[in-house]
Amino acid sequence: MFANWKRLSIITISLLFLVGSAAAMEFSQAPMLDQLVADGVLPPVEERLPEDYYVVEAVDSIGQYGGTLRTVTLAPTAYGDDTMLVSFPTLLKPSEDGTELQPEIAKDVYPNEDMSVWTMELRRGLRWSDGEPFNVDDIMFWYESELRNEEYTTWLPAHWSADGEWMELDVIDDYTIEFHYAAPKPFFAKHLVHDSVWSMLIPKHYLKNFHPDYVPYDELQERYTEAGHDNWIQYYGAHRWEHVWGMPLNKEIPTLASYVLEESTGDRRIYTRNPYFYKVDEEGNQLPYVDRIETEIASDMEVVQGMIMSGQLDFVGNHADVQNYPLYRSHEGDGNYTTMLWETGMGSDVIYQLNQTVEDEVLREIFQDIRFRKALSLAIDRQEISDIIYFGQAVPRQYTVIDESRFFKPEYANAYIEYDPERANELLDEMGLTEFDADGYRLRPDGETLTFTIEYADIETPKSPNLELVSQYWQELGIDVRSRSISGELQSQRAPANLMDATLWHGDKATDMYFPRDPEFFLPVSTGWERSMWPAWATWFTSGGESGEEPPEHIKELRGWYDTLLAEPDQEIRDELAHNILASQAENLWVIGTVGQAPQPVIVNNDLRNVPEEGYWLWDTLYTMRYSPEHFWLDR
Repeated sequence: MFANWKRLSIITISLLFLVGSAAAMEFSQAPMLDQLVADGVLPPVEERLPEDYYVVEAVDSIGQYGGTLRTVTLAPTAYGDDTMLVSFPTLLKPSEDGTELQPEIAKDVYPNEDMSVWTMELRRGLRWSDGEPFNVDDIMFWYESELRNEEYTTWLPAHWSADGEWMELDVIDDYTIEFHYAAPKPFFAKHLVHDSVWSMLIPKHYLKNFHPDYVPYDELQERYTEAGHDNWIQYYGAHRWEHVWGMPLNKEIPTLASYVLEESTGDRRIYTRNPYFYKVDEEGNQLPYVDRIETEIASDMEVVQGMIMSGQLDFVGNHADVQNYPLYRSHEGDGNYTTMLWETGMGSDVIYQLNQTVEDEVLREIFQDIRFRKALSLAIDRQEISDIIYFGQAVPRQYTVIDESRFFKPEYANAYIEYDPERANELLDEMGLTEFDADGYRLRPDGETLTFTIEYADIETPKSPNLELVSQYWQELGIDVRSRSISGELQSQRAPANLMDATLWHGDKATDMYFPRDPEFFLPVSTGWERSMWPAWATWFTSGGESGEEPPEHIKELRGWYDTLLAEPDQEIRDELAHNILASQAENLWVIGTVGQAPQPVIVNNDLRNVPEEGYWLWDTLYTMRYSPEHFWLDR
């Protein structure tokens, strides 16, 4: 994509049928909208669709309108499988394998020669779900009233700045805008894929009613006080953030997504089609096909599994558990569904992170010794993990970029993954950890038992069963490994504060959508709730040396490669720096991977059409976004 970073349209090198002219096709709409048009509540479909409409190519067939698609979530105000079905809006979207960019709400994005200025062309004529126009005014509202408002944004975000200076916007016309940086920004377009989901695409005409730039402050203060808020930011945020990835959780908030919220209670969410949605199929039928999405809010995973096997759900991916794969297969006939196996698309399904800046100085010295990390990696029987948890369908693999990445090298994935407990013990002996306590655990240099605790939030990939096996392998080395499952909220407090000995997470951000722009598990980019390799060093970098702990020179060099890469316009130099980072992970094992290319069950009712049999299920590629869920349809 963007060959040589010249002015090359995304549309030109994507499939040409993705965009059309309003005069090129006759349009049809869902029957449920016919009476609304007849009554004058809605304009005709030709007037609701934009000039630059988006044409979706069917996976299997042109669909039929109608029906209610049943799915599930575990949280009333968080994402679930309904989120994966509403085509949440983003400016650009990734290709299936995460290697390329494709148009979505932006129909073209291109840089100048040194990539310090980026031009974005929006689709012309898009409308919010309430019929109001979407154009550069909405993006300028985000920029002026949120990003550049000193009360609202109290830091300088790296994505929207360069050389310590804010990005500047220049409006060319209603649908064209230029982003100006003080230095080259080669990864600007990639940031648009994920960052626009919850930042740039917001409805000015709605949100300005809660912002001091548009409401007299005395009036606004009276409103937020009456609503029980302490300040305007809380009041504005209560309206601004009542959505999940652009999917409204409040019926008043306009959206660009394929569905709008119709009803929300303690036990279900119901969505109905957005009559102004900007996509059509190849015959001009406005999407989505399905009239409604009904989401059951389940109490726990056990309830979800029962609903799957009894055929109560039409689509489940986020809450499908790979360990239940044989169970799903055995109930397919009873539940009238098919269990598809997509790929998680992660560099490693579970990655282990030893905190090299842990407060315990003796443990810190042990963790910083590369021989210790290599020993732990060599002690892991990755094939057994694959056989037990993934039925032999995952691949023993060190954490690195996925095989499809342009940066992939086999030696990165194969680094220290052989099962060699004998060599692992030798490495620990070389470190001088040769004394044992009465329970058979090795002693630290200070005479204390070598023990550490892995704290983790047990969500998404099968972390607990993975940890159960890995802990056993490490126990056999004479290390007293303990575990503690905690909430995501507690993890988000403890990890950045440098309070954890170790943690684990899933090794995503290993596709070209994220690497090398945000190599969070490869080097100290920033602190985060899912990262605990070096919180004190990361804090030192993000604070400009004002807090945290100054890292050693080899870590400064590692971070320096990244800082240079971010502003390097030459592709060859960027590639060299990226490979330096990957080679450093392979040699130093900043995180320890287990298995990759793991399967993810996706449950699909046999009446649901146009769902691909194979795909990637991960945040890097926006889960189902690449597969156009608005064109799924019910044949019943």
